[in-house]
Amino acid sequence: MTTSYYIFPDQVYFGFGVARRVGPELRAEGLQHAFIIADPGVVAAGLVEPVIASLTSAGLAHTLYDQVVPNPSCESVDAAADAYRAGGADCIVGIGGGSGLDTAKAVRLVVAGPPEGRVAEYAYRLGDRARPHPPRHRLPFYAAIPTTAGTGAEVTPWAVITDQRDKLKFGVGGPHSVPSMALVDPELTLGLPSFLTAATGMDALTHCIEAYVSTNENTALDPMILYGIKLIGRSLPVAVAKPSNRPARSDMAQAAMIGGIAISSKWLGACHSLAHQLSSFANVQHGLANAIMLPHVMRFNLPGAMSRYARINDALGGSPDGAVRQRAENAVRLVEQLIGDVGLPARLRDVGVSEAMIEPMAKAAYTLDLNWWTNPREVSEQVMATLYRQAF
Repeated sequence: MTTSYYIFPDQVYFGFGVARRVGPELRAEGLQHAFIIADPGVVAAGLVEPVIASLTSAGLAHTLYDQVVPNPSCESVDAAADAYRAGGADCIVGIGGGSGLDTAKAVRLVVAGPPEGRVAEYAYRLGDRARPHPPRHRLPFYAAIPTTAGTGAEVTPWAVITDQRDKLKFGVGGPHSVPSMALVDPELTLGLPSFLTAATGMDALTHCIEAYVSTNENTALDPMILYGIKLIGRSLPVAVAKPSNRPARSDMAQAAMIGGIAISSKWLGACHSLAHQLSSFANVQHGLANAIMLPHVMRFNLPGAMSRYARINDALGGSPDGAVRQRAENAVRLVEQLIGDVGLPARLRDVGVSEAMIEPMAKAAYTLDLNWWTNPREVSEQVMATLYRQAF
């Protein structure tokens, strides 16, 4: 008999203005000093100001650490962990996109371990040689506040870190690493530029689609995931075209959260294995990397999950009539159409990837990335290279 395993978030507040709850919520937990982790762009956009105001009003001290970098590296995480240890804080507030929230998540893991611990020592890829995950009670309280609608990192148990020396991404974390609280406030996404709205939205769609066709049979989540796909199909173009449209921003924030919950229990697929290398080798923004690869992976996967792709077609607004194959193939076309509608490039050659990168990226995607394990169709290093070439 198959055993299903579900990882759900802890406390989640969703809605316009909920970021301003952070101070009272941390005070109710008996906390006194928040270590705020954000990137310079989030600070410059004024998105940290309501968080600081909430903390101050609730009587909490704070330390602002604004040195988060895109695709957080081992060095950047370890530096932030050292700053946390030196600052006397007793909790973490992460605010930003995936990079900020993943940095905060990784810092939380490192500071709960021994003082000499470094984030690279917790990497999944080390297997039995990895440093043990600290017990839950030693992890500092972590409130995650997303400012994009894409990664769902506010409700996931892992952080993705970049090893710049070896040009690869690796995961750290585990079930105990889900943030203690998520405050999902669509208001913080109203000023997000069109490109980031489109790219992060395609990341959320990739999460939902890969989780839905995953070989993990956690089927209780299926209706929720299909709803997330529906939200993205109807609202991502609107959010890109009309950045201040509040219903569209709310839909996208909800869909990103759903995608995060979905991948926490059902995992991902080959698209993410391929996309991670594009960020490591060519510094392609993660959501954009997913967007370029997703139609090619979907088309390859069709024989392994035909009926599920047919239902994705239905969720994206395609006709529910017709043969299963016809609807499944149309799901791919609808995703390609969505990518065009939101103005993202569709070829690797247009985003700084060279043909010489294909072979080493394919090798890394197959040998070093775990996400393809739950892909609905078997892959190989050669398949990975073929998919890159199709996208090139």
